[in-house]
Amino acid sequence: MLETCPSCQVGRLRPIQTTYAHVYDDTLIQMPNIAAWKCDVCGETLYDPEAIRRIEVLIGDAGPPPNRHIPAPAPTGNDLPAAADEVPRPRPK
Repeated sequence: MLETCPSCQVGRLRPIQTTYAHVYDDTLIQMPNIAAWKCDVCGETLYDPEAIRRIEVLIGDAGPPPNRHIPAPAPTGNDLPAAADEVPRPRPK
């Protein structure tokens, strides 16, 4: 691997272990303890090509599992109370 950072051309690349996070087809894939190099000047992180190849083999041709998370609908103006006094309060027992 190159010792000089290809981004800033000043810093030195140091080997690190880091978490790889990438979105494949709307699914977030995270892999801990991936070999990488990080620049001591600009902070650029370059992942080990062999580690990336292994991740892609694990994902396979079928891609990542489908993202089953369905985000909650965003509140509309009709759903929000107009003032604090319109907020429903629990009744005393």
